[in-house]
Formats: sequence, C-alpha cells, structure tokens
Amino acid sequence: MDYLLGASIGGLIAFFFSLPAAVLEFVEKGNVKRLPILVEAKTIFHRRLHKEEVFLVAVLLHICLGISYGTIYVWFVLHDWLFLTHTPFTLFSFFLFSLGAFVVTGSVIFPLLGMGLFGRKEGTSVWLEMVFSFLLLGFMMWLVVQFYQPFYFIA
Repeated sequence: MDYLLGASIGGLIAFFFSLPAAVLEFVEKGNVKRLPILVEAKTIFHRRLHKEEVFLVAVLLHICLGISYGTIYVWFVLHDWLFLTHTPFTLFSFFLFSLGAFVVTGSVIFPLLGMGLFGRKEGTSVWLEMVFSFLLLGFMMWLVVQFYQPFYFIA
C-alpha cells in the first residue's frame, strides 16, 4: 500500500507540473519551441519523433519519472536505506534522494533511451531541467507528506 501511495503522489505531482506545458501546447496549437519543465525527447531508441509525438513522449516520460521517484523513495524508506540521513520524509532526505535520482536518470535511463549521457543529444540545458524537475518534485513530495502526515507522527 505504501508503494501505491508513493507512486500515486509522485505521478500526480509530475502530472500537475506537466499541465503548463499541456496548456501551452494546446494554446499554441503545437508550435511551441520549448516545453516548460519537460524534457523534450526528439529521438527515442534512435528513432526520430514527429512534432506531435515529442510532446506526448515528454509528458509520458515526466509522469513515469514521477511515479518511479515516489515508488523508489518509499522502497528506500521501508528498507532503511537512507544511509546519510536516517530520517525519512524530511526535506533533506528528499533533497539528497532528488540528487541521486538525477544522477541515475542522467547516467543510466537517458543513455538507454538513446538520449545520451544526461540527455546531451536532446540539448545542452537538459541536465539543468532535470535537476530543477527532481528538486521541485522532492520539495512537493515533502509538502504533501507534511500536509497529510497524521498528528501522531509529529514528535
């Protein structure tokens, strides 16, 4: 149940952050040069994507990263693998986890998708977008946890 909750919160936050890009894409009728917050994957598995596919893949990738973030963070908490902080659901632990997620995504996931190390094939500022996205995701996860945390967890 904890995994489902973490995945749901991560996915909903990622979806919420993709809404400005969706509104901009709708208003501009597909003529957007740069999507805000989303990593625009122009090629996946060495296949060039059409203009319409770029937006859909960017939103899907963003939401999948959010779901993975929430699920893996809960897995780390339940297995007591937050070895630097040993304090789950704190802002510092989310910050450190965000930096780790950035490194793993940039050095493993993106090269597997054919986007290059830290998304270099997709643009020079992709790494900065990724850092910002993960830190913002971690901050929002922390806010949601603080808001919904039961009163008996407060020390």
